[in-house]
Order: sequence, then C-alpha cells, then structure tokens
Amino acid sequence: MRQAQNAAEPALSEELLSRYAGPCPRYTSYPTADRFGPLGDGEPWRALADIRSLSLYVHIPFCHSLCYFCACNKVITRQYGLASSYLEQLLREMRWYRDKVARVPVTQLHLGGGTPTYLNDDDMRRLIDGLAQIFDLRTGEDVEYSIEADPRTLELDTLATLRQLGFNRLSLGIQDFNPVVQQSINRICSSDQVAQLTDAAREQGFRSISYDLIYGLPGQSVDSLQRTLDRVLELAPDRIALYHYAHLPHRFKAQRLIDSNLIPTPTEKIAMQLAAVSRLTQAGYEFLGMDHFALPGDELAAAAREGRLARNFQGYTLMPADALVGLGASAISYSADGYWQNLHRLKEYAQAVTDRGIATCRGWLLDGDDRLRQWVIGELMCRLQLDKKEAAERAGAPFETYFAADLARLQPMFDDGLLQQDENCLRVTNRGRWFVRNAAAAFDRYLHSAETDARYSRVL
Repeated sequence: MRQAQNAAEPALSEELLSRYAGPCPRYTSYPTADRFGPLGDGEPWRALADIRSLSLYVHIPFCHSLCYFCACNKVITRQYGLASSYLEQLLREMRWYRDKVARVPVTQLHLGGGTPTYLNDDDMRRLIDGLAQIFDLRTGEDVEYSIEADPRTLELDTLATLRQLGFNRLSLGIQDFNPVVQQSINRICSSDQVAQLTDAAREQGFRSISYDLIYGLPGQSVDSLQRTLDRVLELAPDRIALYHYAHLPHRFKAQRLIDSNLIPTPTEKIAMQLAAVSRLTQAGYEFLGMDHFALPGDELAAAAREGRLARNFQGYTLMPADALVGLGASAISYSADGYWQNLHRLKEYAQAVTDRGIATCRGWLLDGDDRLRQWVIGELMCRLQLDKKEAAERAGAPFETYFAADLARLQPMFDDGLLQQDENCLRVTNRGRWFVRNAAAAFDRYLHSAETDARYSRVL
C-alpha cells in the first residue's frame, strides 16, 4: 500500500523543482535501453517458454503528417502500400514466436507508434486476427488492450471496429488546444473534434480514455496552458499524461523546424508545471507518479492506492505480466533473462524478418545485481517505498552495506524532505513523488559508472 498523503508536508517550490530538473532516465526498464548492445550467443527469449502471463506491444510507425515536436520512431507517408507491406512483416515476425512462447493469457496489449490507427479497419482486423492465432488474446475486465490514436484522423466508425476487436482503452494525443501552439508544432486539432471522439468512445464502451498533454511547447504560456486544461477538464478524460517537452534538435531532425526562440524558459516551464499540477489536483485528479494523473474511480488510480501498479515500456500499468513481446521496427521485448530490441529502420527491419523471422539487433542479459536493482527501482517508481528487509534478503547482504553508495547519493533528497527512512523502510514523501526518477537513479549502477556518456531527457 502507498502511504497516505501528508497535508503537512511543504508544497513544491520553484527552487526545489529547479534543483532536481536535470537529465534523468524514465526507467521504463532497468538497465535502460541506451545500455543495450550485442547479445552474442545470448537468447533471452528462451525464458518465454516458462511464463504465466504475457504483454504484447506492436509498433505501427506510420503517420500522415509530421509533428515537429515528436521524437518517436515514425515514417511520414501517404502511400498506404507501405503500411500493407509492413503488416505482412509483422505477421511473419509474430509467427516466429509461435513455438517459443507459452500459451498464456495476454493481460496487456498496446499498439503504439507513429499512429496505429493509420491502419485501415480491414488491416487492423488482419493484425488482431494474426495475433490471436499465435497468442492467447482475451476479453473481459481482467485485460487491458489499449491503442494510441491521433484525433485529427481517427474516424468514428473505427472506434466501433476497435471495440469489436477487444480494445478497451483509448489514448488520444492532444498536446495542446491553443491554435498558436498547434501551428508552431504542425498539429492542428480542434477541441470539438476531441470532444466528439471522447463521447463516441464512451458510447462504444471504452472503459478508460486518456489524453496526452505536453507543457513547454513553443508559444505556450501559463495562461494558455490553463485554458487548455480548462477545456480538458470539461471533457473529463479518465487519465491524463502531462509530459515535459524536451527540445533536442541536435538529435531529432523534426524539432529543427521549431523556432527555438518560442521555447519557454526553464523558469516558465516550472511555472507551467506548478500551475498545471494545482489545476488538475484541485479538479479531483490523483497524481500517480512521474507525469500521470487519473480520476479516483479509474482502475489505475485504484491500483496506485493499493500498491498494485507496475511499469513497463508503455509506462504505468495495472496489468503486469511475466514477459513482454514487442513486434515491429524498434520494438523492445523482455523476459526474466533480459531484453532484446528490433532494428529501427523500416527497410532493415523488413529485410531481417524476411531473412530470419526476427529482427533483433541488440539487447541485454540480466545478471543478479541487475535483477535486484530492477526490483528496487520498480518498488520506488510504483509503490513509492522500499522494504529494506526484503531488499537485504534479495541482496544477500545488509541493506546499508550493499547499497552504501546509493544511499549516499540519496542524502540530498533526505535533507530536502523528499525521502524518509526508518530501520524497516525507505519511503518517497508526498512531494518527493515528483522526483521519483531522481530517487531511482541513485540505484542505477550504470548511470554512475565512469564509462557512461548517456544522455537523457530532463525531469523538467
């Protein structure tokens, strides 16, 4: 169980946010994907034969137009034949897993991109039918099948198709409703479009609807973001993800089309975050951790309160599984033995699948310390506390001895009231939840290695 919020704890401040705003991993995996390398003779997928539950991720990279802010693996095209050819490769890749994965329930299915709804309804049916031939897809309340969608191109009829295929959660990429901001990132979408889709999705029976929002976009201000939030709250999505925009034009070519002079300053971004957090929590949304909020009645909020949250490459989930199979270009899979990732570029992915049935190009084999720290980071990120006795048992050594260097790195967070500890437990405080990435990073042995040159997005 998560600890109850303490109303007596000091509020967030600009000074505190500034101090912990630097680059930090998001820990959708440990070790983080930037550490992956050649697997050699390692075959972590062998562990798929001994699992009791499974998650699936399918990457659909296609988009009709370029959003300047986007850092995803994507292909901008209006030539639908590319998507049809890609679907054939996906079907071929999933067949490679036929005799390697135990026939166990798929508790979570997520289609991401790109824009998964780029696929037409017939091809979406072919995709799901293909998955069902290899994996044990289910229906009902004990599974979460979700899909990301672009509200600018999503058709109302497609919502009905998606529900028929078993999808029960919908994530809409909103980003911002302000026309000036939308123009600056080349993503024009009216709030009326979103309202119509939201109403239709509810009528179709989607049990959870999520909006993705971004703060720190070009042309944004505290006032303009507040107006976007006002409209969002009128529509009342079940979940809200409020991401910080990381402007990295040296890494992402599309971001070079953004006028850097319009990017809010760090001080302005902090003011936006403080205002947005206040607005959402006053409206009744619960802060789950990282960038995520949910209405109290949403399953994810209930899972957070009850200590049942889990985390994978899609973020927080209430449907943890023993393994994840990722299909498509750049997709990442994991098992108890490690991680493996597909080739990034479309042509290379397709050629590899044609030649050998799988497109793995790199990965990571877990050792004992990796598994221990993976568990520690998961406890902090999902349950906001760490049982020292259990950690010591897993380590085979006293907690303060095994993690001496890690605890030393955490001392500033203890001093700032972001963490607390006693002889039995290390806890993230209420305001410390905003900096849980920083707490997790203290236990990342590779991040603090002398050889590291990795770069990460900023916390703010």
